[in-house]
Formats: sequence, C-alpha cells, structure tokens
Amino acid sequence: MQVDIVTPERVLFSEKEISMVTVPGIEGQMGILDQHLPVVTFLKPGVINVEKNENKYFFTTGGVVDFKDNALSILCQEVFDIKDLSNEKINELKDRASNKIKDQDSTDHDLFIANTMIDELNLLQSK
Repeated sequence: MQVDIVTPERVLFSEKEISMVTVPGIEGQMGILDQHLPVVTFLKPGVINVEKNENKYFFTTGGVVDFKDNALSILCQEVFDIKDLSNEKINELKDRASNKIKDQDSTDHDLFIANTMIDELNLLQSK
C-alpha cells in the first residue's frame, strides 16, 4: 500500500509497498494492512510504526488517518521521526502538555490528549 505521513508544513514520509502500519487511534492501537476496508479515524499522541523491510517509527501529537483505495494518508498536527527526536524536544513537548493540563480553560478532551502525550513521551524516554 502507499503510505504518506504529512503535516501542514511538509511530507515526512511517502513510500509504496508498505506491508503494515500501526497507528495510535483514538480508540486504541490500530493495524492497517494492504487492502484494508476504508476507514477514517482520529489519532491520539503516540507512535506510528511503518513496517517494510526495516521498521520506521514516528511520534505524532495527533491527527487523522484516512485509508481508501489501498492508500493510507496520515495527516498529523506534528510528527517526528523517532530517531531524530532529542530529549530536549521530548521535554519541550511534555512541558507544553503539562501547561495544557494546568490551563483552567482546557476541556476534558484537551486533558485526555495532554495526559496521553505525557505518558507516551515518558515511554519513549524510558527506552
């Protein structure tokens, strides 16, 4: 299948013949294989795993997944190649999420996303 991982600013990843992609769906981890049924769903913060000969891992702060006609588009607010994600950037993202938790105007959804982002980033730092 064709897989594209994009943000409003750039295309981070675009390749064909990907065997499987695992995304952090809002309902939980979701694996998408070739010829999957069409689907549109939201992403929560977490790791995207692109499986080909060598797995590639990306961290997203959230977004939308659209799969149809054997093409997967992962539209992210922000996305980072994990091999390029520094501790400094991880701490910056955690601080931003912590500030969202402290903000009294944050909705329940905002709090869920912020707490999820902190949990996922802590997992990345522990590896």
